[in-house]
Amino acid sequence: MKIFNYCRLFMLLIPLNLIAQTIPHFKFGENTSIAVKGGQNIKKTWVFILAGQSNMAGRAKVEAIDTMTDPRILSINEKGEIIEAKEPLHFYEPKMKGTGCGLAFGKELLKHVPKDVSILLIPTAVGGSLIKQWINDSPFRGVQLLTNFRDKVELGKQYGEVKAILWHQGESDSNPEGVKTRKEKLRELFTKFREAVGNPSLPILMGELGSYSKDKDLWNQMNEQTRLYSVSDQFTSVISTSDFEHKGDFLHFNSAGQREMGKRFAREYLRKFGTGLKAAQNKSVSQPTVVLTFDDAIRSHFTVVAPLLKKYGFGATFFVCEKVLKSPGDSIYRLLWPQISELNKMGFEIGNHTGHHKGVGKLNHAQLTDEIRYIEDKCSAYGIPRPTSFAYPGNRSDSASQVVLAEMGYRFARAGGTKLYNPDTDNPLELPRYTMCTDDPIRIIMTRKLLENLLPGQILIFTIHGVPDTANLPYSTTPEVFTEYLEYMKEHNFNVIALRDLNKL
Repeated sequence: MKIFNYCRLFMLLIPLNLIAQTIPHFKFGENTSIAVKGGQNIKKTWVFILAGQSNMAGRAKVEAIDTMTDPRILSINEKGEIIEAKEPLHFYEPKMKGTGCGLAFGKELLKHVPKDVSILLIPTAVGGSLIKQWINDSPFRGVQLLTNFRDKVELGKQYGEVKAILWHQGESDSNPEGVKTRKEKLRELFTKFREAVGNPSLPILMGELGSYSKDKDLWNQMNEQTRLYSVSDQFTSVISTSDFEHKGDFLHFNSAGQREMGKRFAREYLRKFGTGLKAAQNKSVSQPTVVLTFDDAIRSHFTVVAPLLKKYGFGATFFVCEKVLKSPGDSIYRLLWPQISELNKMGFEIGNHTGHHKGVGKLNHAQLTDEIRYIEDKCSAYGIPRPTSFAYPGNRSDSASQVVLAEMGYRFARAGGTKLYNPDTDNPLELPRYTMCTDDPIRIIMTRKLLENLLPGQILIFTIHGVPDTANLPYSTTPEVFTEYLEYMKEHNFNVIALRDLNKL
């Protein structure tokens, strides 16, 4: 008992970072109390490392809500001492620091974790840093990036278990070379991160770059490469930031965006990696969901696809149009309206792909309305319910077309964007999707990985053309590989639905 009391007194009188230096072999277990500056104690600590550049470090205005502390949300100061967390968390660039996503992440996470758990947020992000500087352990703005990361990991491991890394970086790499090497560099860096933590399956959560950039194309390409990398690494996930606003500089998220980013990081951590927690126990997220959508009214939809879907008991949406043929001979590959009517009678959804597959950006309000009504009138003539789902030709949407669709009563519209659908954040009239085809071996591998990594509560929307698509081979999917995907989804109890059924989830 005396030894125990002396140890307590020693811990209370001497700063924690000094203890770590003078007794390097001593480690706090997950259930060991930690003396915290201010007198509080914590019994169980989950450690999260915040890494990347300025949008992770935080540049937004610090508002009152960002300074409201919680004794179960902790961070460190520049001396390495444990303190109650409040924004700004990052201290490496004192003249530029501002509100980040860390505190909001901790507050959202606390809603779902056991009551004896505390969250320790350890900042390592440095504004303006390139990913190669992290990989090469380069000094930047006075910080040896990877060395500092490793040091902070070791500090965190003294107090609890490193549960995940939150990573937001890429603005400084948004150039053609950065886009080209994005996936390769993420893999190299994340390998180093996991080696530093000592956990090869450590979760890493990534945030998209903002959608407000003056060079939107490059930032969109960076986001797509980040998502494609995540598909190949089952221990990563990506959150959307497309609806966030900047603070006035077209570079940094504002305070509201930072807080929302923290919440989304927490929800995604719970959704994908929080096995056993409240979010994972929710019955409404007990199955992975796949939405199958088929474009361009191709004959094989009726002759090959529909019989297979009926065999497996799966739903689907067929987006129909009367696309202009490349040659008269291609008419043998077109789905006829009596066959479209049969698809409807079989229980499949018939969706609207415009009358003649015209890009919505080239049409004014009246023209787009006419193109949409063309399919609605055809459906009416064949006894098919008026469509409520739409697919943008070429996957290109814009705000003007969304206004038309909303006016005409459409609930869902599938667009571009290579990522999973998040009903909490994504616009239902601009749904993201992945394209399925078998012309490219990499695409086959990616599709298999998508299905293998899909978790309960996650929603994957597929765009599929012909099975096969003889008139447009680059977008063709072979019946053999398509059947393999269906077998996998059936075996693993996926919820496979039409687009209209998203409102039932």
